[in-house]
Amino acid sequence: MKERNSSITKKIAGAAIVLSGAYFLMKAIAKKKSEGREIDADNPYIDKTELPFSSVTIYEQTFKPIIDKSLAFAGLVILSPLFAAISAAIFIDDPGTIFFTQKRIGKDKRFFCLHKFRSMKMSTPHDVPTHQLRDPEQYITRVGRVLRKTSLDELPQIWDIFRGRMSIIGPRPALWNQEDLVAERQKYGANGVLPGLTGWAQINGRDELEISEKAKLDGEYVRHLKQGGLRALFFDIKCFLGTIKSVAGSDGVVEGGTGELHKSAGFEDYGYKKEFHIDRAMCKRILIVGANSYIGESFESYVRSYYSSNFRIDTADTMDSSWRETDFGSYDTVFHVAGIAHADVGNVDEATKRKYYAVNTDLAIEAARLAKDAGVRQFVFMSSMIVYGESMPYGKEKMIDEHTVPAPANFYGDSKWQADRGVRQLQDENFHVAVLRPPMIYGPGSKGNYPVLAKLAKRLPVFPAVHNQRSMLYIDNLCEFLCLLMLSGEGGIYFPQNAEYTNTSEMVEQIADAVWHPIRVTKLFNPAVAAASHIPGKAGGLVNKAFGNSAYDRKLSVYKGLDYCVKDLRTSIAETEEERPEEKENKENCRPYGLSIIIHQNQYTEGFPVNTILPGSWDGADIT
Repeated sequence: MKERNSSITKKIAGAAIVLSGAYFLMKAIAKKKSEGREIDADNPYIDKTELPFSSVTIYEQTFKPIIDKSLAFAGLVILSPLFAAISAAIFIDDPGTIFFTQKRIGKDKRFFCLHKFRSMKMSTPHDVPTHQLRDPEQYITRVGRVLRKTSLDELPQIWDIFRGRMSIIGPRPALWNQEDLVAERQKYGANGVLPGLTGWAQINGRDELEISEKAKLDGEYVRHLKQGGLRALFFDIKCFLGTIKSVAGSDGVVEGGTGELHKSAGFEDYGYKKEFHIDRAMCKRILIVGANSYIGESFESYVRSYYSSNFRIDTADTMDSSWRETDFGSYDTVFHVAGIAHADVGNVDEATKRKYYAVNTDLAIEAARLAKDAGVRQFVFMSSMIVYGESMPYGKEKMIDEHTVPAPANFYGDSKWQADRGVRQLQDENFHVAVLRPPMIYGPGSKGNYPVLAKLAKRLPVFPAVHNQRSMLYIDNLCEFLCLLMLSGEGGIYFPQNAEYTNTSEMVEQIADAVWHPIRVTKLFNPAVAAASHIPGKAGGLVNKAFGNSAYDRKLSVYKGLDYCVKDLRTSIAETEEERPEEKENKENCRPYGLSIIIHQNQYTEGFPVNTILPGSWDGADIT
């Protein structure tokens, strides 16, 4: 018995020694970190706003994850019947996926996929906060309205907590494109902790809070968390109990909330709301920024043929920095066409991405500033339909209307979107900014998706009869629109497109007919197309790009006083194929990528300076 007691005593003593050693070791490490912070106090490369929050307490590192995962596991088991009932209700109300995933920003600004019960219709723009949607009520389902009011739509995040991507309590994870919220949180060190299912900001205003106030409350939570021990635990409990109270009263839940983001998104100046008055006797000087581009050269050619007495055109080649010395003040309109068209957006390094932003975003905004400072009255910028993301997958509709909020799907689309926003912010009563977001542009000598489709139409004996819906824009229709817009001198956001929609199968038929090639369009292959559209990765993506849906509401493209659709679809295809260069010339000027993209060889060259652009680098034709 004595030996047994002695053994127990030794074990207790040993454990005490180990715990004491661990305590003093952690204290020494903490002291070392504190000394390190003092050494780095004058280091210009360290963000000093993060220094007070850089230490990790035992509670945050050990006890909080244990509590999170234990409660998450229990929640998944206990709430499984509720999960099943909600899933059934969602599917019955609006058939489609049960869960909704979004790319969010987690700890240390790393991306992760957040899960929710789907509360909005399948047609809702992806990766867009509710408060950035115009009239968000139209997108919310009946079941979704209940889920949001009770916050039950957040329940699947219990799985994210169990996986260690989130915590029960913490700052709510920001969307990947909410740069302003991330920047504000950085001031308070709130990007350095796990995001939470609920948090201090959620029980103090939720959707009603503006960005700056929300970030400040997140910072308060971080300060309490970094205190560690019982104080941090009790504050988490306070947040948890406060959440129950807020959910019971639906406090702060405002669909399309009134925060700062909502205010900044409400200045859209859509061209279809204007009435245009064209003085055809007017003569204007135009400066095209970006030499050798398909759109720029086509516009010059069109002007020579139809508007030679109305415009005098010069071109600034941005291959080197000399374009900045151009006398912008001698022009009535600056037309910016320079840019890099997208390539394999899934297989590029960070350096390449930075070049896209340097050219597509920074260069455009710089040109707009130079034009404004010089007293130019109108700046016309070629944006893209790509700012609304990729085409909807096969079988799903995508109709872009005035309520659709841009949500780029990749860095290429985002580089165009940042430029789109940036140049519009320079607009005032003396400087009119016109932004065009065209769909796929095609015509004689065009690059991009159309030539690939034309090759298939000229070679294949059969083709799937898929009735998707696409907006397209013939180059002559675009040029007519540009001429009328420049004569008007107006600014705004414009969505020029052909007078009629088309679909991939119809395009193939008409191309084949134009070159007298026999082809049969049949539904026999439709099941194979449908199956291929679900293949993960590049293969499925190409099928969805070819047969997916992406169209503008006609309302957005009709402008009083601007009758710009001078060619219908059949005529435009006949002209394109009649004047299309020989295959040999195409091969010299183009490089095929996969099934759907062709990029001009001059579009991208390794090592070009950040502030320069390659000639002919953006043709607009590969916009989908």
